[in-house]
Amino acid sequence: MERQRRLFAADRPLRLAAMLEEVVLDRPIGGSDVMRGQLEHVLQLVEHENIEVRVLPTAIGSHEALVGPFTVLDFPEAQSIAYVEQVNGAIYVQDQDQVNGYTRTVNRLREVALSPEQTVDIIHSRLTT
Repeated sequence: MERQRRLFAADRPLRLAAMLEEVVLDRPIGGSDVMRGQLEHVLQLVEHENIEVRVLPTAIGSHEALVGPFTVLDFPEAQSIAYVEQVNGAIYVQDQDQVNGYTRTVNRLREVALSPEQTVDIIHSRLTT
């Protein structure tokens, strides 16, 4: 919860850039009311200038992040690290060559992801159906 509060801190809020697979917009986990609430919450989050969400369209097919979720953490006064989720836990990658590989993957995915504006539109489209 502390990290979530830091997103909205008046002094130096954290920056968050997230990519979501389009399929998660349609997978009804928790039922339709829960899904609606989650989609509405994402729309509220992207109103903040320090939060960017982009959808990876299903139409792009195979891509490098299909192997599993990961996060690249960048720090102003320390080396970046990657946090890689696995079925039975997670690992922190500190080797900078490997971290740079994850960063390159993020950059390539950003090139094929929907823009933030298109992402808002596609989320709204799920709310109106």
